[in-house]
Amino acid sequence: MSLLFHNKKYFLLFFILIFPLLFLSDKCSADLNDLIKYEDKHENKQITRLASNKSGEKEEEPIDISKELTIPEDLDYQLFLGLCCGKCGGNMPLNIPGAGTPEPHELRVKASLSWGKMVGLRRGTSNRSTSDAHGQYMKAPRRMNMYMSNLSIGYAFSDRFFAGIMGMYMNKDMEMIRRGNGVRSSMYSQGIADTMLMTKTLLYADDFLAPTSQVSLLLGVSIPTGSIDQDEKGALLPYSMQLGSGTFDPLIGILYEGSRTPLWWGANISYLARTYENYKSYNLGDEFRFDLYGMFQVRYDLVGELQIKGKYVGDIEGEAQEIEQDGDGHVMSNPNNPFMSNLFDPDNYGGSTVDLTAGVQWQPFHNHILNVQFSFPLFQNLHGTQLERDFNATITYYLEFPLSKSRRSKKKDKGLDILGF
Repeated sequence: MSLLFHNKKYFLLFFILIFPLLFLSDKCSADLNDLIKYEDKHENKQITRLASNKSGEKEEEPIDISKELTIPEDLDYQLFLGLCCGKCGGNMPLNIPGAGTPEPHELRVKASLSWGKMVGLRRGTSNRSTSDAHGQYMKAPRRMNMYMSNLSIGYAFSDRFFAGIMGMYMNKDMEMIRRGNGVRSSMYSQGIADTMLMTKTLLYADDFLAPTSQVSLLLGVSIPTGSIDQDEKGALLPYSMQLGSGTFDPLIGILYEGSRTPLWWGANISYLARTYENYKSYNLGDEFRFDLYGMFQVRYDLVGELQIKGKYVGDIEGEAQEIEQDGDGHVMSNPNNPFMSNLFDPDNYGGSTVDLTAGVQWQPFHNHILNVQFSFPLFQNLHGTQLERDFNATITYYLEFPLSKSRRSKKKDKGLDILGF
């Protein structure tokens, strides 16, 4: 089956996920600019309402509608509050865990598709040629394409607590080249990856509706729904071609967000722990991540973003039973012989990377966000001999559903203010 076919099928799966969301927008809701224009239009107009005089009779009383609108005084710049609300989607890059927290009693749906490419070999911080790797291994990887789609659903129970679940689907294709004759071959795997359950708890905020400074605690657990039994003709595929970890892995993180219209910024750290061996007698390395980002809201429906992402992955501990005992991945399938490829050697996993990501968030409809991101590595220090990262491209579609208990739900007696509540 060709790589082209897999790519088309993968993009089709993604658009099947997001296409129905395009028809769920609430076109009757006013956005921020509409509200500001509305206030300007009616700034000097008088309207009337019924009031009781001293005798108890009803009479008309003029009021100034501009006084009913909550707009800051002495505003000498365009007021921006994010793309959906003052703390919802649009004020954090959507590739960060916990990004896109809706208002209380609202659902959030986020679907994304990413394409990552790896080309060439690296050992530590130095490039390494395929011929160098062939001096130690019979086969060496030449390139790898990885496609990953995920769908997450979350609910905000209150101003302080949010919970969500994220499912993933992976598609991996790796090209190998053999020592001597240069014959090329490929390895392929696809399927459901691990599932993430997470919660986000607000620890501090200077305001609930439109905070300019807030700190949150991220807690979660990765559930081993991804297969670690991927094989080719009965022989186990390397660790990097598996779809999951095989273990329940706890996650903890701290997220800081700050803003001063039209700027948004933040810093986040997270730690994913691999606390025990899976049923194949190995465990993947712990992961530590950090994010630094800045965002600029160009207009009410457009935000530009720049992000620095750092990641450290520890070494694989242990060795898969099929590799250590049965000889999978060894020359002549003999566990006493050398590894066929660096991919089967657990010493060739882990390391540190720093990426630069640029992106744009656009609001096509009310409560909808389309986020496009492109990243490339600034620094790579890899353990052993590994494929080095080339680039990663991601497209994300984000949608919020205000429910009946939400501040933003449609109510006849709802007032009109600058936040749209």
